[in-house]
Amino acid sequence: MKRRTIESVWITTFLIALILSGGVSQGAAQSKGKGQEQKPGTQELVWPLLPDPPRIRWVGQFSSAEEIEQKRKKQSWFERVAGAKQEKEKERRLASPYSIAADSRGRIFVADWLSGGVLVFDQSARKVDVWGPERGLQMRMPLGVTVGEEDRVFVADATLRTVLCLTSDGKLVRQFGADKLERPVGLAVDKVRHRLYVSDTKGNRIAVFNSESFEFIKYIGEKSAAGEPGKFRSPLGIAVDKRGFLYVVDTFNHRVQIFNRQDRFQRAFGTHGNGIGQFARPKGVAVDSDGNIYVTDAEFNNFQIFNQQGQPLLFVGVRGVQPGQFTLVTGIFIDEKDRIYTTEPQFNPRVQIFQYISESQRAGGKEVGPDKK
Repeated sequence: MKRRTIESVWITTFLIALILSGGVSQGAAQSKGKGQEQKPGTQELVWPLLPDPPRIRWVGQFSSAEEIEQKRKKQSWFERVAGAKQEKEKERRLASPYSIAADSRGRIFVADWLSGGVLVFDQSARKVDVWGPERGLQMRMPLGVTVGEEDRVFVADATLRTVLCLTSDGKLVRQFGADKLERPVGLAVDKVRHRLYVSDTKGNRIAVFNSESFEFIKYIGEKSAAGEPGKFRSPLGIAVDKRGFLYVVDTFNHRVQIFNRQDRFQRAFGTHGNGIGQFARPKGVAVDSDGNIYVTDAEFNNFQIFNQQGQPLLFVGVRGVQPGQFTLVTGIFIDEKDRIYTTEPQFNPRVQIFQYISESQRAGGKEVGPDKK
């Protein structure tokens, strides 16, 4: 039997996601994708479906809420990381995680605006910390977080209209940008050129700062409701790849725009709709080691994966609270080991972790699983 291509699998499974999220009629989905849905809660979740070789593997999750399937007397991932339950554990649980990043040591940083700070999950030290007002840090609505050189942590506060730069142990280095930003949300760092990119959602532009001196460099773009190249309408998630290319979720233009190292517009992909490669409520963006582009969509409750030309390859997730499903997914981040982190800020606040199996790993017959991180 001839194996299906990745693209054909994507088409079949995408239609199933749309029916589960109300995007197409049931008859249309059943005629194309009957029997193809992957059951949640199984021991191993992979995408695409067998017999095709897996590209994405579900690794785990942690949350402030009790684990969905945790009816056995077993510690959750969160409790194992944090150790024994603490008196102030309630303060250290996820309340509304919007964005996420990880540093070179594997620590996970979650911007949690209801907690008024950044939650830091340090698995090796078996502890969870909160960087916020109780540590003397001025934060009102932290929505964006990223990690720069020397594991410095940058946090975007949408209410205070500032960006905070923190040392790797959470001490304030500088708070800046109030005179240049209207509503900062997304953050990304080009570590080679020492540039910090900030999506100014209300200003409909990208602000560029020096990530070492914090000097303002320039703006990229301006408001556009007509979708002109290089202009925006409420940009949110942003990312920088290993070449220094910038990726911007142009939310209300329902597309992703790509800029080169000189910050010049290269190309865009995506339109408004509920079909393949389209967007309804795009939020976050990330890029893996092979240059594939990941875009979260809070309406579709999934993340879609595209190649560099903007052609859809695969999607992961449907509406739900089980492993591999999503409820209003927003943030996404991919670390140097191609681990994929996602956030869901409402109804079922949690972080899910996936693993991308790269081209080199497949060529070498190696796959990265939960026990090979």
